[in-house]
Amino acid sequence: MTKYNNFTISPRSFVLCMLTCIVSVSCLQLRNDKILTNVGSSTRQFPTVLVGKDNNNYYFINVTFGTPGQLQALALDTANPYSWVLSGEDDSQCGNHSNCDTTLYMRNESSSAIDINPGERYSLDFIEGIEVNGTVVSDVITFPNITILTDDGSKTAATFTKFIHNTTTNVTFSNNYLTISQPYFLNVNESNNLYSGVLGLGGLITYPGNAIDYRNFDNDEFYFMKSLVDANIIESASYSLWLNNDPTSVQTSMLGNLVNDNSGQLIFGAVDPLLFKNDLIQFDMIPFMDSDTGVASTGYPILPMGPVYITNVDKESLNMTSKDYLEPVLIDSSFIGSYLPVNTIIQIAIQIGATYVESVDRWLVRCDVGTVGAHIDFTFDDVTIKVPLQHLLSTTFDSSVNETVHFSDGQSACFLKLYANSYIGFNVLGESFLRNAYLVVDLEGSTVALAEANTPDDISSIVSSITSSKQSSTVSSKGVSTSSSTSGINTTIAAIQSGYIPFATHKTYNGSSLTLYPASVSSLSSNIPGQYTATIFSNGIVTAPARSFYDTSRTSSTTRSSSTQFNSLSINLSSAASTTISAAAIKGVEMPIVCSYVLDFSSSTLMATLVGLIALNMII
Repeated sequence: MTKYNNFTISPRSFVLCMLTCIVSVSCLQLRNDKILTNVGSSTRQFPTVLVGKDNNNYYFINVTFGTPGQLQALALDTANPYSWVLSGEDDSQCGNHSNCDTTLYMRNESSSAIDINPGERYSLDFIEGIEVNGTVVSDVITFPNITILTDDGSKTAATFTKFIHNTTTNVTFSNNYLTISQPYFLNVNESNNLYSGVLGLGGLITYPGNAIDYRNFDNDEFYFMKSLVDANIIESASYSLWLNNDPTSVQTSMLGNLVNDNSGQLIFGAVDPLLFKNDLIQFDMIPFMDSDTGVASTGYPILPMGPVYITNVDKESLNMTSKDYLEPVLIDSSFIGSYLPVNTIIQIAIQIGATYVESVDRWLVRCDVGTVGAHIDFTFDDVTIKVPLQHLLSTTFDSSVNETVHFSDGQSACFLKLYANSYIGFNVLGESFLRNAYLVVDLEGSTVALAEANTPDDISSIVSSITSSKQSSTVSSKGVSTSSSTSGINTTIAAIQSGYIPFATHKTYNGSSLTLYPASVSSLSSNIPGQYTATIFSNGIVTAPARSFYDTSRTSSTTRSSSTQFNSLSINLSSAASTTISAAAIKGVEMPIVCSYVLDFSSSTLMATLVGLIALNMII
């Protein structure tokens, strides 16, 4: 990962950061002793951190560690409770900073670093399959480029200091940075293929064992969110996450080095109503049952996911699951792809004309299917998160030969960023989902809220409506009421309390005893019907077997449902070819076939690259 020395805010980013500072409003009465306030004022201040996106499609936050500061781009992880850096102590080049790998933390080069329990090592593994081994270190950490949002609509540059961990050092919270001294974090010496450190936003996880047992996550001394609470920076361990400023697409990913330093915002301890649309629905976290220990934990953002639909540009929808579908799903920013039941993926593949290539263990589809205005809809009670098909595709572009994998008609082929949940044993919604959702997590109250994310254009429109209003604003405890054109719009930043998420409606779900039980891990390939698979021959040609069309009329035997009744759903592609979405139900292994493709690899190099990319299916 590249070290980002010039982490600046562009004019567009500055406008987005200022959108919430337009209207002055009064605040709800909360516990002032447990929230950061400006000196001589009751105004509460909430640090907002820019979220970037790296070349591997991981969301990251820039943080400096130590004295002098060593800049690290930490991957954002909504499921992991701890923060860690990759240790550089064994790097032979580290005689000085200029010769050190910038992705590594040089503990010996920081004058403020303190070893905690020297000699003791922690071996930890996590729900995502990550394994780390390292020691605990205490050091100064700083979040640069902080924007302070307040619950009175103002923007302040005042500095606040607070003692933490009973030391003589303090927390400094100002208009452009947040420094915490001395929080604990893991200094990782060994890991399974990690390429960067991690900023953990998860809750405490329950496991039995002693203080240094690799299964014990109860030691809250290096629980990151607790550090913010201890410093009175936030009222409870909580945050909200908005990633809809992410501009990446299949087309931009082909251009190479496109690190984006402003894909969204992470707000510690508060909810910004400008960042979401429609209802914000709050759910209790679903427990995760560890199969090894038999102990359930509620520290994960696991929600009850209802039916999954595909919808075309004419707003016609088909259910890809079943009418009463309800299963737990983990919302995890550390996953680039999403993991769903294999039958659901097959149904989606049918609708968009995707073909499964067994030798590379991935679905391939025409890239231009992402331009037709269709989207996959994930439902959570009254909330529907619409994910454009384009966000579920990744490029097969090989920069070494400047080509993509393509079909025989010349159309580029893309990977489908959907994987069978049998790979990891449970459902996961990752990066493609999160960039279209507004996520609010109350770790102390074990609740999660979800809403559709506003786009930057949506936010600009709201702000323009408010500022152009000729009528005076009426301030109430519920926020701002302006002219009729903006009536009901609330622009008040509000603090999250334990068990309380502002602006959210708390919902219970049918089957309140839902628990996520990981299933055994198995291969996807054995579950794909033969008529949907393809073969790569020695000459580089990929072809699928001939397919027959089944009756696409709806019958009483269908196991799927739709809000509209029709025989087929049409998706028109940009070329002369078109894809027709079939509405037929699966009967055994028989499925309606939409189309078959022949893939033409221009060179053996391209084929080898494709196989190599598939080996990294977690990051493409």
